[in-house]
Amino acid sequence: MATNNMKRFQAAAAAYILGKETNVRLSGSPEKIKTCQNVITTSKNLYEELTSSTASMERVVELLDKKRVASRQFLEVVGTPWLL
Repeated sequence: MATNNMKRFQAAAAAYILGKETNVRLSGSPEKIKTCQNVITTSKNLYEELTSSTASMERVVELLDKKRVASRQFLEVVGTPWLL
């Protein structure tokens, strides 16, 4: 992804993770789209657990592990580190 497109993508992903509406549509190969959706979803799940009043350490660790895997896959597929 070009630098400007990556910044817009990251801004939209951050807004989504924080629970805000975005009107962003992903385009690219099915593998890249699936990888992006996965890393965004795992990041959102971790954020929601961390901000939950009923958060448990066990669940946070589980979600953090999933996010690490998704982040590694994002780097491999997209070629850019996942910063969120």
